[in-house]
Amino acid sequence: MKTKHFWIAATAAALGASAHCEPLKIAMIEALSGPAAQTGIAFTEGMRYGVEKINQGGGFNGAKVRLLEYDNQGGPTGAADKLKTAIADGARIVSSASSSAVAAQLSDDIRKYNLRNPGKEIIYLNVGSEAYELTADKCHFWFFRMSTNPYIRINALVQVMKETGVLGDKVYSINQNYSYGKDHEQAQAAAVTKAGAKVVESVLHDTNKIQDFSPYVAKIKASGAQTVLTGNWANDIILLLKAAGDAGLKVRFGNTSLDTPGTLGNAGNAALGAYLVKIYNLEAGGDKGKAFIEDFKAKIGHYPYSEEPTAAFAMGYLGAALKTLDFKGGNIDAVRLASALESATWESPVGAWSVRKEDHQALLPVTISEVSKNARFKVDGTDMGFRLLKVVSAQDAAVPVAKSCVMKRPE
Repeated sequence: MKTKHFWIAATAAALGASAHCEPLKIAMIEALSGPAAQTGIAFTEGMRYGVEKINQGGGFNGAKVRLLEYDNQGGPTGAADKLKTAIADGARIVSSASSSAVAAQLSDDIRKYNLRNPGKEIIYLNVGSEAYELTADKCHFWFFRMSTNPYIRINALVQVMKETGVLGDKVYSINQNYSYGKDHEQAQAAAVTKAGAKVVESVLHDTNKIQDFSPYVAKIKASGAQTVLTGNWANDIILLLKAAGDAGLKVRFGNTSLDTPGTLGNAGNAALGAYLVKIYNLEAGGDKGKAFIEDFKAKIGHYPYSEEPTAAFAMGYLGAALKTLDFKGGNIDAVRLASALESATWESPVGAWSVRKEDHQALLPVTISEVSKNARFKVDGTDMGFRLLKVVSAQDAAVPVAKSCVMKRPE
């Protein structure tokens, strides 16, 4: 009888300890409805996959990691409201991705919240917003960018375009007229100059409002440019490519969003030969890459596309950081968690990831691809896809820490 009573007491104690574990809750605050939902859902699916992999590996702090999803309706105001709900629901990590305006709002709100609530801090693990200011003048200890920024992407893209002999010596720069487009404009100018070429003209235009890009194509043609670099996305890249094709413009495009679903299907053959810079390409990574895409497909229902690998890899990195911590089922210490994120390393299918302590910018490899009919994986129901040209290492893609980033660390 004593043995039976001891077993019951021990079991009850174990269950009690487990019940009091603080589960790590990650709030994904994204556009899950409305015009930006296509991108928001892609990032969120990548998060779902990544969190499931962490839980397959044992979870964290004696419990499964929980992903809480909130629809911000695509704007900063909605995101600010959802942040309050996420905090009330116990989130200790907040993430978002698609909008840099949303990211700026969340970043500042979290910074202020943490100042008012020592011991209950929240980490902002952004998995896709690329505005440079987030790790420059707006950097702070609680913000981590687990993706590229325009300087990293364009630096790698122009390097490979020069190596493959398609850059030429005259480049046209055309981008959307807001913070992200302006970052691209400056990044393009810097990378082109570094490569020994010249930007012959640079244009900023309204975002996703122009229906006819033929006047811009006429300017490109008149400039004599051999290459067009653009950070345009959604309709702006589709209509730009279509206008170039209709005009018979013989230039090489370099871009960051050609793999957004629908882009190649709508642009058609006008996209052939264009270069894309992205976190991942389905052809990359050898056996490790094949294992990743097949596992992703088995769990999510399709091969990872567009922004899904970025979020999935960010969760892979988080998982590596969590393995270095042991809170013994007690309260989660956000300062220690942030320090673990600073010092972790993780091997993606295409190379090592780390985080730079000075600005919390992830240092990560990127892939360069060409739109080609010889690509192994076709997209959008076309006979085209993205043929892998090169994986650029984290070291070669990296750009220096912004002088305007002054990282103040908790005492």
